Amino acid sequence: MAEIARLLGPRLRGQRNRWLRATPAERSVYALFALLGLGFWLGLFALVGWLVGSFHAVEVFGPILSRKLLELLILGLFALLCFSNLVTALSTFYLSEDLDLLLALPVRRSSFHFARLAETVVQSSWMFAFFGLPIFVAYGRAYQAGWPYAAAVAATVPPFVLLPAAIGLAAASTLVVVFPARRVREALVVLGILVLVALFLGLRLLRPERLVDASGFESLAAYVAQLREPAPLLAPPRWVSDVLMATLAGKPVPWLELGLLLTGAVAASGLARWLTEAVYDEGRARAQEARAARLARARWLDALLGALTRPLPPETRAIVAKDVKVFLRDPAQWSQVFLVGSIVGIALASVAALPMDMFRGPWADTWRNTFAFGAHALVGFIMAAVAARFQFTAVSAEGRAFWVPRTAPLTAGRFLWAKAWPTVLPMIAVGQVLAVASTLILGAGPWLVGIASATALGEAFGITGIALGMGARWPDFRADNVARLAAGPAGVLFMVAALSFTFAVVGLEVLPAWLILRAGFEERPLTTGEWAGVALPLLAAAGLCVAAAALPPRWGARALWRRELPGS
Repeated sequence: MAEIARLLGPRLRGQRNRWLRATPAERSVYALFALLGLGFWLGLFALVGWLVGSFHAVEVFGPILSRKLLELLILGLFALLCFSNLVTALSTFYLSEDLDLLLALPVRRSSFHFARLAETVVQSSWMFAFFGLPIFVAYGRAYQAGWPYAAAVAATVPPFVLLPAAIGLAAASTLVVVFPARRVREALVVLGILVLVALFLGLRLLRPERLVDASGFESLAAYVAQLREPAPLLAPPRWVSDVLMATLAGKPVPWLELGLLLTGAVAASGLARWLTEAVYDEGRARAQEARAARLARARWLDALLGALTRPLPPETRAIVAKDVKVFLRDPAQWSQVFLVGSIVGIALASVAALPMDMFRGPWADTWRNTFAFGAHALVGFIMAAVAARFQFTAVSAEGRAFWVPRTAPLTAGRFLWAKAWPTVLPMIAVGQVLAVASTLILGAGPWLVGIASATALGEAFGITGIALGMGARWPDFRADNVARLAAGPAGVLFMVAALSFTFAVVGLEVLPAWLILRAGFEERPLTTGEWAGVALPLLAAAGLCVAAAALPPRWGARALWRRELPGS
């Protein structure tokens, strides 16, 4: 245990020093991130509590619904933990940068294994604390459970998070014997994103809003009657749900299920230890294989990039071509295009599912135009999320090779916009598709389609400027995975700034939209004063977009060029 503690010590001290050496601005960002996380936690707690309370109030189907909901939630958490642990185990056991140092130390392999297993559990099981604990607390409050339920939660949570870690490690050790660890991780990332896309689209196609219709209760009751059978006995989620539901109902503790959970976690950890020890050296050796670069070296790609970037300066063309090739070589990046496409599809499907048929009479067109105008905020939110992943992290993606552009005959502003050009056109395309399609689906007038298109175009450049500026002001050149930066404190601060910018632009357009809607409803042309009320706010919104596109990159460029080189 002392040896394991010494191996984990540097990681803990590093986190402690990061907090102690943080500037007041960085600590304020951490505090904001903590408040946002607490708000999400409380929101999830309130939602699950409302669902459990509603199900619990139903006389006939209440207990069945409550139990089945808990089983489904635990089953979903277990599946997410298994997949997350599989990807994390590949990184911590086979691909981490500090493995060369650790494996050269006089440390027993068992100590190294359990220290890395502990890191895997912590890194991949944070989602359980974020998503699982609100569920358990909500169930306890809905059932007014006492200390036996709290003791049952405390007894089931540790083995429940340890089991997926052991399963994920065993699966990772098995896969790396056949395939290189880097390729396995990339394939899993692509597979995970495709599964997530399929899940999102499936849930949207199911139209869950139909469940609020009282006429569908009979079919729901028939569906619940078919779900009376519990999960298989040898499934760990079944063991957890049986223990928790028994304590919630005031029944005796099912010692068989609790024993299966505890002994299963210990047994799975031992089996994963033996399997990893047997194949670790071979898997670690195969993890050193380099990634192939077939597409990035294709001549037709060089010709296409040369044609598209011909109007740009030579140094800008070089940076754009390099970024495009790096993007195509990394499945963790290009696979997220599927996720962006699914988000766009889900957003448009949700807009199409709005119950616009309920608005009839002379105010029907006004309500349609109002909803279409409100969709501007949704477009800005999606564009900000895309920018957080691809544009905010563009500077940090340089990594420790940042010294190459830093020492080149290149200005900071030109470097930042060279990093932005590969993503500006996709941002414009996403914004135009969302803005124009949503307004047309809702049956808005042509003037609102034009305003939506112009707003999306301005927001594309404005959000890009904010992302470039803040990404250059707070880069992280040592990050192993730049995708995680979008969920970090600086990424959350960028989302707050981008959404504030979006709401400010939409807020400036409220008065022009209202004046045009009122004139259209009264079937009269705009007066001179109304034209001024339309033109001035629209000019102010355009000026705000220009300022957001121009000023943050200058501010970030000055801060970026004053930084020390990575590793110096």
